Amino acid sequence: MIVWPSLIAAGLLAASCTDQPKVSMAPNRPSYWLVPPPAQCPTGKWTGGGRIDPPSNPDTPDEAVHPEYFAVVLPSMTGKFTFGFNVFLGQDADGNCIVNKGEIEVNGHAQKIAWHVSIHNGVDAYDGRPVHATVFSDAHPGGFCLVVGIPDDYMTARENGKGSTEPFELAQFEVCDNDRGQPQKGKPGPDAMRWRSEHHGDTHLIYLTGGNIVEHGS
Repeated sequence: MIVWPSLIAAGLLAASCTDQPKVSMAPNRPSYWLVPPPAQCPTGKWTGGGRIDPPSNPDTPDEAVHPEYFAVVLPSMTGKFTFGFNVFLGQDADGNCIVNKGEIEVNGHAQKIAWHVSIHNGVDAYDGRPVHATVFSDAHPGGFCLVVGIPDDYMTARENGKGSTEPFELAQFEVCDNDRGQPQKGKPGPDAMRWRSEHHGDTHLIYLTGGNIVEHGS
């Protein structure tokens, strides 16, 4: 079974879970990991929220774009997921695409887990590390996707709820604005969302059955 990078932290997120409020994570890059191409990062804002119901309504064309960002294979997660987010992008001193500030909430209703990501002043509130991102054109005319938590840093999400198995874990978040911020005109799509959880799996990229994704531009 392919697993995500091991977490190196002094007594944090070990085999026996702790309830420490902070983690200091330094994932090791596995030998098979492919380094993605340089990130494209306009300084801009993304917002949105809604619902997906994997495995129904897969956004297969967009999932096939830049698969190297999701090279680690995870089990599929299914059922109702609701989410909301805001992400403000920027660049660090080396020109890398980062999240300056943002909040991401994802609720897996069947899993009974609520994930939360909080980013302030350019760092993840739960591990103190920068959160790298990328923006790229997708398979829809005029469409763009945002990935937050690209390899090999990912991002750290806090787990809450009866189904949670550890206080924190690595995660990735992808959204696609395929109608340039226009209201959803039908179900499903055209906007899409994907959530990847180190310990619980991958929803894959799924068209929204309600809600909207908006890329506000720079």
